[in-house]
Parts: sequence; C-alpha cells; structure tokens
Amino acid sequence: MHADHGSHTVRPRTTEPVGIAELAQRAGADVDGLADGVNVTGATLRAQSCAPGDLFAAMPGRSRHGAEFVEQALDAGAVAVLTDEAGLAIVRAVGRAAHLPVLVHPDPRSVLGALSSRVYGDPSSSLTLIGVTGTSGKTTTSYLAEAALRATGASVGIVGTTGSRLDGEPIPSELTTPEAPDLQRLLAVMLERGADAVVMEVSSHALSLGRVDGCRFAVGAFTNLSQDHLDYHKTMGEYFAAKARLFAADSGVRAERAVVCVDDEWGSRMAAVAADSGRSVVTVSTGTGGAGGWRVLATAPTGQGSQRVRAVDPTGAEHDLLVPLPGAYNVANALLAVAAVAEAGVDVDRAIDGLAQVSVPGRVEKIERGQDFLAVVDYAHKPAAVNAVLATLAAQSAGRIGVVLGAGGDRDTEKRPLMGEAAARGADLVIVTDDNPRNEEPAAIRAAVIAGADRTPGGERRAIDVREIGDRRAAITAAVEWAEPGDVVLVAGKGHETGQEIAGVTHPFDDRLVLADALDARTTSSEPLHVLVADSGADVADAKRLLREMVAVAAESGAGSQHRGTGDEPVRRTWAVFGELPDPECLDDNARAVAHDGLGRQAVRVAVDKIIAVGQTRIVRALHQGAVMEGSWGDEAAFVATPADAVEHMRTEPGYAPGPGDVAVVAGPDDLATTLLDYWQNRAGLQVRIVDR
Repeated sequence: MHADHGSHTVRPRTTEPVGIAELAQRAGADVDGLADGVNVTGATLRAQSCAPGDLFAAMPGRSRHGAEFVEQALDAGAVAVLTDEAGLAIVRAVGRAAHLPVLVHPDPRSVLGALSSRVYGDPSSSLTLIGVTGTSGKTTTSYLAEAALRATGASVGIVGTTGSRLDGEPIPSELTTPEAPDLQRLLAVMLERGADAVVMEVSSHALSLGRVDGCRFAVGAFTNLSQDHLDYHKTMGEYFAAKARLFAADSGVRAERAVVCVDDEWGSRMAAVAADSGRSVVTVSTGTGGAGGWRVLATAPTGQGSQRVRAVDPTGAEHDLLVPLPGAYNVANALLAVAAVAEAGVDVDRAIDGLAQVSVPGRVEKIERGQDFLAVVDYAHKPAAVNAVLATLAAQSAGRIGVVLGAGGDRDTEKRPLMGEAAARGADLVIVTDDNPRNEEPAAIRAAVIAGADRTPGGERRAIDVREIGDRRAAITAAVEWAEPGDVVLVAGKGHETGQEIAGVTHPFDDRLVLADALDARTTSSEPLHVLVADSGADVADAKRLLREMVAVAAESGAGSQHRGTGDEPVRRTWAVFGELPDPECLDDNARAVAHDGLGRQAVRVAVDKIIAVGQTRIVRALHQGAVMEGSWGDEAAFVATPADAVEHMRTEPGYAPGPGDVAVVAGPDDLATTLLDYWQNRAGLQVRIVDR
C-alpha cells in the first residue's frame, strides 16, 4: 500500500511487490548484497522523494554520483539500489548500507525505464498511449488529441509542457516528459483513476535519455523539425535521430502505428523511417504532398481566430473541421491530432466534434482588456515558430505588428541571431528583452538576438524599429504604449510559463498577467506619476516637510490610503522612498538613528501606502523599523541596500510598482532620485511629473 509521499509525489494506492531477483533478471544486472525476501513497490531517481519500499536509482552525474545520497534514501525507506560499479563502491562505504541489495549494471540509466515499468505494473500496456514528438506544435497537438478523445467518451490523461492532468484535473509532475520512474508512476496513477488513454508530449531529451523506455506507444505522431536544442544534440542529424526513436525499427519504444506530418523535408524522412520499421504509417499534409494520407482540401478563416477546414482521410472520405486556432501550422496540428486518434481506433466524426472548444495556454492566446488592437501571448521560442506565428498574425491583421522576444540562457546559442532575424522579417517593431537568462549574462544574449535582426537584408526586412529593453515588464509596457488602433502586439517566448529564471532564481512572471496589467495601465496612462524630489543635501527636517507637501498633492489627485478608489475607479497610492539623510542637529549616530526612526513613523502617520528604506547602515534600518513599528506593516515597508535594489524590488515584488496617478516622495543621496526617475520614465514607461514646490 502506498500513500502520497511528499508534497509533489503522487503515487498509486497499491502496487504489487516485485522481487529483486526478477528485477535483476529483467535488467540483466548483477545483485550484490542480501536480496532474499526483499520486494520493491516503487522507484525513484531522487533520494528526497523515496518512500518505504522504493528502489533508489543512483545514477552517475556530471559533478556528483547519485549513490552519495544513499543514506537519505535509506532514511526515507528505500529497500534497494540500482547503480553502476562506482555507485556500488560508494554505497558499500556507508556502514548501514553494507548488506543493502544493490542491482549493478554498467549503464543503469539504460535499464531504468524497463525496471520502472515493471515496478508499477507496466501501466502503458493497459492504456492507449499516444506519443507526440517534433520541434513545434507538440503541446497544441496534444491538447487537440485530448479533446478529440474526450469527445468520444474516453477518460483521458495528458502529460506535457503545461503539466499533467486527467480529465482536466491537474496531477503534479515535472519536466515535459518526466524521468522514467516518475513517468511510470504517473501512468499507473492515471490508470488507477480510470484513464482509458494518455496523450504524451515526447521530447528529444526524453527519447535520448531513456525517460520513455518501458512505454508501449499505441500511436506515435510527428509534427515537424526545425532548429532547437543543438546545445544538446549538436547537429540536426542527431536531433532527428533522437526524435526517430519513436518510429525506428531498432528502437525499444517504437510505436505500433505512426502518424507523420510531411509538410517539411524532415517529415518525409521520418515517414520513411517509420515505413522501414514495418509498422503502419499514415501521413498528414496541408499542402500537395501526402498522397494517400490525410490531406487538406480547403481552409477558410471564420473571423474569430478560428478556421473551417475541409479534409480528406486515407479512405477518400471528406470531413469538415472547425479548428479554434489561427494559422496554417494549427491546421496541421489539428489534422495530425485527428489522424492520431483515428489510428487509435476512435470514431472520427465524434473526435472532430471535440476540437471546436480547445484553448491552449500560451499558444496564440489573446489578452483582451477592451483595447482597440490585438494583444497575443505565444510560446514561440524557436526561429521557425517565430516565423510561423508572425506570418499568422500578419494574415489576420492589416495593421502594424510589434513583437517582444528574447532567447533563453544556457541553451542553443546558434538560434539567437536567427530569432532576431525572424522577428525583423515579420514585425514592424522588435523589442529584444530578457527571456530566461538563467546563468548567462543577459546583455550578451540580447546582443546576439539584436545582431540577427541587424543583419537581415533590407529587401527582406519589415522591422523599422529595433529596441533593446532588458526588463521584460518594461519591454511589454513599451510595446503596448507603441500600439495604435488595428495593430498587433505579440509577446513571444514564454507562453504559459509563470516564472522567469535569472541567475539560478525563478522569479514570478507570467507574460499573460503582465500584458494584461500593461493594457489596463494604458487606459489611465494620461495620468502621470507625481514625484516630489528633495533638494540635494536635504536633511531629515526637509524630508518631513516634503511628506506634508505630498499629503496636499495626494488629496488633490485622489491618491493614498485615505482616498481609495471605489467600483471601477483605479486605486492611486502614495510612496515614500528614503535614503540616509544628514541632520545638522544630531551629532552622533544614535541621535541620527532616532531622527530617522521618527521619519519612518511620520510617513506612516500621514498614511503613506508604501515605504522603501534604501541603504546599508543601521541609521537607514532605524528608518525602516520606525515605519514597521508605527504601523505594524511588515511587507508594506521594505528595506533594500542600494537604489538599484529598490528598482529591482519594484520590478519583481507584487504590489511594489508605482503606477499612473500615484504620488511619490524621494529623499536621500543624489543617485537615489536619478536611478528611480530613470527607471520610471525609461524602463517602466510611466509619465512622470516632477511637482514644483
């Protein structure tokens, strides 16, 4: 019996115990240690995720060996280990693991999928498992296939980029395609909960690293291939070969039936690979190719971002589809989804009926806030995908197109200039910003993207305005401010993602929410941010006088906690940003700390909404503590080290971004006001009014 173990690990309620000897025989592994009577009821790669009865798969890593964490796994209940000879030596060096049964294999990762499948009862053999691979379109095709299957009455699971779920209910999981033990456990959970079919995005990493080993695919579907992940696969040939594992004759995960889109050369090559394997192959084409497969006869836009499609199937029968997404590539995705579920044996007409209501997070997702132009978020983060979505939007609109995009750090560097080139060919305005810089220098990534935009030949170039704005929020705001009636603003690259990874830290960031905020702010953008700036050399007494003047300005403009908006009226807030100030009447640091404490308390008493203390001295900390103690506010009063940190706090912390109609007072070292005004005007896109005093 297994209960859920850990906050993110979902397990089947029951699994049949499997003996160590049987697992060793299946893996071709040697057993070291006492294995008699030891049974396994689960498997994991992560020691911290172990549960009682688990097999701990201790893999060699780049910097550390997984076997180094065997004690943590034992503490959590692991009863056996799968590893290599080096791992065995590490395990045996741990006294309490001296007799722990260890399955030893020269390449343990190569057998992990098969072992995990056996541990969890080979769940894919009892499911109709459809695998979707390719560079672009995996998520959309999976959503369309899921909808098509559910329309036939099936209970359907989905595993992919946007997470895992069963019949629309989320199930916690990691990675586009989880690691082999996690995937088999997830499939077992879905089967236990009544799933009939599962649609899975199958990445090239998953295929090459063996994450889907042990899976029995009823149908494999291929979308397309374009440049991506060459940091890992090195060449397009290697990348293609990884994808081909789903179809090739010598592959242990070859699908029983193959459905391949042949709209590009790579698709034709993949169809040949599948045909050579001796399995059934059905082609899909939106053009003139694919004779004998599924083909598009005609398409017509509905005017609502949807398309009517007339298609013919391999028997010659014609079908009408409503594809609720724009673009020729989404016609290909829809036809591929229908062909895949048809190969799985479902009723085609009922499946087609299920497509009409599909909405795919972050895929040509419209953000509507009553604006007079089209605003869209899309996951396009590869050159071909950027080309495709810009071409789709150009076909929909006669207006100008502005695109905000960047490129990810620690990933394929060769595609960065190609991203810029694709943007310059397809958009009038290109704003190059940060995507997920990860552990790279963001400016260097942006420079590579801009270089691609700059090198685009004049005769092929649409862009007349290329800008660099590193702050992604400010970049989105700038694009919204640029747009005129009938234009299009596309925010590309992150789609459904809800975080931005910078220097190893993931900050909350959702393009859809940020774009919505920018659209909302545009409706009140005629209102400026009112700023009262202390003179150079101002002291504590000057700052207190400035606070009193701020109260009068706030009363006139309707800002501040005493003038909250009601109904549809916007809330306008008051701000105080203070650094360390001189005080001629205070001769020592203790007295100056008391004076700054009083300044923080006075800001609270005059009802300032947000107070930010900027500096690294105990005097500035006293200012912050005074505000906290007077108001018991906690997160309403922030303490940061430098003006740059104040900007970062405003940029990333919810509720700390001044907006139109707000009133701010700034007093401190000269660089404080300079830094804040530069951010508000040039990066946050605010109109700033310096209040004359």
